[in-house]
Amino acid sequence: MATRYRGFQSVSLPERTRKTMRVIEKVFFFLLVLVLPALAQNFDTGVPPAARGPVYDVSAGYSYVTMSIPNAGRVNLNGVDVSGHVGFNRHWGATIDSNYARNSNVLGTGHQGYVLSFLGGPVFYPLEYRNTAVFVHGLAGAGLVDGAVPLSVTDYFHGYQIRFSYALGGGFERSIMGPFAVRVSGDYLRTAFFNSVAAVQPQNNLRLTVSLVLRLNNRQFGGR
Repeated sequence: MATRYRGFQSVSLPERTRKTMRVIEKVFFFLLVLVLPALAQNFDTGVPPAARGPVYDVSAGYSYVTMSIPNAGRVNLNGVDVSGHVGFNRHWGATIDSNYARNSNVLGTGHQGYVLSFLGGPVFYPLEYRNTAVFVHGLAGAGLVDGAVPLSVTDYFHGYQIRFSYALGGGFERSIMGPFAVRVSGDYLRTAFFNSVAAVQPQNNLRLTVSLVLRLNNRQFGGR
């Protein structure tokens, strides 16, 4: 939804957005069905640490996003990233990721802006060396963008938009001590927001994340 700060014009969410959200909810429910039983298994003392099976971890850290406002400029956002990961074998895994980044003043309008995303998808580890592993991933899900578009010195659009979003990127992960590791990643993040005439336009964003990783079981693939 977008609102003109002067004139109070508004744009409603289209029906296809609601349909997209319903599909995304089903995808995330499926991912949670896969991940949650696995996480619970790690607290079962009857399973020996050396047991065969997937590996699991959770992570949290700092996220920086440079977000584009259609036909207006770019905004720097800072926030947090939380994710869960399952590794099926030495090279393949899957991730569910939640990211929130915010700026208190978008392009001098005085209005806040933020990006909230919920993404999930496959992860591929093409290279490992000692305690370091390189990965690439392709994630998809939903992105909620709240922001403002300047129209003049005293006039601007502000509102929010929920659309299908995706992220393509990669990074590296390095073990540091015991079950802990550091993960650094960079993504091309695709979202959507309004331009100056309230038409929805794609956003081409850059996201950088540094996270502390906690592995929930003792089995490792290679250096991980």
